[in-house]
Amino acid sequence: MTSLNEDEIKLAVSATLIVITAILTGAGVFDKIAKHAGAGTAVPITGFANSVVSPAVEFKLEGFILGTAAKMFNLAGPVIVYGCSSASLYGLFYWITTKI
Repeated sequence: MTSLNEDEIKLAVSATLIVITAILTGAGVFDKIAKHAGAGTAVPITGFANSVVSPAVEFKLEGFILGTAAKMFNLAGPVIVYGCSSASLYGLFYWITTKI
């Protein structure tokens, strides 16, 4: 058995939360938990996983391409696009200001 360092443990916990949330959302259990837990489900990583999986499950009857694949990123797509864009701009700004 290999031991994990602190950074690897952080990644493993995040990945585990994402997978568990996706499975529970797909099984229809996550929404029931959210009704009782309230703010406990508002952790950004689980909320984001739920927002990706929920539309995919909802539109699966329309088929894989036009249903699941097309609707999966309706809510999460703008978050991904603007999050990556702003992170890139911030990184570029930081790089320029530290090189001068």
